[in-house]
Amino acid sequence: MRPFTLESTSDATLRLFLKRVRTHDLMAFLQCCTPEAVERILRCLSSRSMEFMRTAHWGVNAPERVARAEALLEQCAAGTEECIFCAILEGRAPASFIYRDDTVAAFMDLYPVTPGHLLIIPTAHAASLTEVAPAVAAHIMELAQRLGRAVSASNLGCDGFNLFLANGGAAGQDIFHSHLHILPRFHGDGFGFRFPGHYPQEAKREMLDQQAAHLRAYLTE
Repeated sequence: MRPFTLESTSDATLRLFLKRVRTHDLMAFLQCCTPEAVERILRCLSSRSMEFMRTAHWGVNAPERVARAEALLEQCAAGTEECIFCAILEGRAPASFIYRDDTVAAFMDLYPVTPGHLLIIPTAHAASLTEVAPAVAAHIMELAQRLGRAVSASNLGCDGFNLFLANGGAAGQDIFHSHLHILPRFHGDGFGFRFPGHYPQEAKREMLDQQAAHLRAYLTE
């Protein structure tokens, strides 16, 4: 495979790609880029992500991850990505629905992490949580509460459940129609979150106060 040069890729396409690509796929893809292309990609990241990526161990160059990143880049350039969740809502793809009304829908995840894994989505397409209307976001959480009770009362025998919503490729989102996971949990189910090596390390109060003040300045209605 010839190294990717990205000469014909616009900055706008790269920024969209970087919003949507999964971190491990990006790391594999960078190993197949020319040094110039790597620098161009890193400069398109946020300063903190650029810092992390420069010091990260990029791991094994897995061909399937490179292929996923390359396909995503092509889709971003061509604007041809189809939303599978919109296809489900329109009846063009199958799903096992639990609930549906005019603004939200819930159905079983096709690739369950644990038995009973389900998704809640807005019926109006919204690529990220920040694009979901506030009233609809509140309705999603209200439905999550109801479905959480249903999961806990069912014969699944679960011992708890997680709510998980990924927003952006760096956070693990791979379908860009906002969706909330409800994951029934069982002792010994093998699922979990991996924390970085420095965790738990207590932060300095001064730094936390500075970050809180910074975020308050960006807080909108």
